Amino acid sequence: ARLFNLDAMLSLCTVVPTFLPSTGLSASQTAAQSRAQMKVEDTFAPAGMGKEFLALPRKPLSEYVGASIEFCAYPGAPDVPTAWDPLGLTELYKVSGNNPDVAWLREAELKHGRMAMLAVAGIIVQSSGIHLPGNADVSFANSDWASAPSTLPAAAWGQVLLFIGLVEGQTSEGLSDLWNGQITKREPGDLGFGKQFLSLDPVAADRMRLKELKNGRLAMIAFMGIAANHFIPGALPGCMYS
Repeated sequence: ARLFNLDAMLSLCTVVPTFLPSTGLSASQTAAQSRAQMKVEDTFAPAGMGKEFLALPRKPLSEYVGASIEFCAYPGAPDVPTAWDPLGLTELYKVSGNNPDVAWLREAELKHGRMAMLAVAGIIVQSSGIHLPGNADVSFANSDWASAPSTLPAAAWGQVLLFIGLVEGQTSEGLSDLWNGQITKREPGDLGFGKQFLSLDPVAADRMRLKELKNGRLAMIAFMGIAANHFIPGALPGCMYS
């Protein structure tokens, strides 16, 4: 009992409510909290687990495109709309520097969404009988998306992995900084090309980013449905791809 003093117990009591749901603070209190910068002393993280990174300025979830907003119409809702994060995943960095910031989570969401869009488009195209011509050593005629990858020789997979490695290597600048919420070198999802297709109007550009994000989310759900329908026939009634 002597190992714990009253100050330590009080500090624990003041930190734990960070992970509890909102209790309906007033607009002025919410604004004051948003302006307050977290102090290094307000975390459980020891010095060896990223404590020195926790006080760095970070972009909150509410400022990211596509952050769902809790409306104020239901009982117990906050007085002002807040970003929807019921599990508090975007606040885990306060526990330890080993936990990612929302910038890293957005990077992961965009990458998985893009891969899912490519995967769903590939399944649709391959299932329709459209494929690369191939040659005597490599055949792309298999229209079954689940078994087709296993029919490729090791040399073909080596080329695929080499291409992925080159792309990842060329676009990795500033990637590790996203873990700590630092986006000065790179915005989440920015691969260094394709920006020329965005509108010069910031509002219109954000609208295009939102379309990509929503289509990626839909594609991830679609791919999971197609995969479930493949391994559990009939799991997705009406799905023509399995």
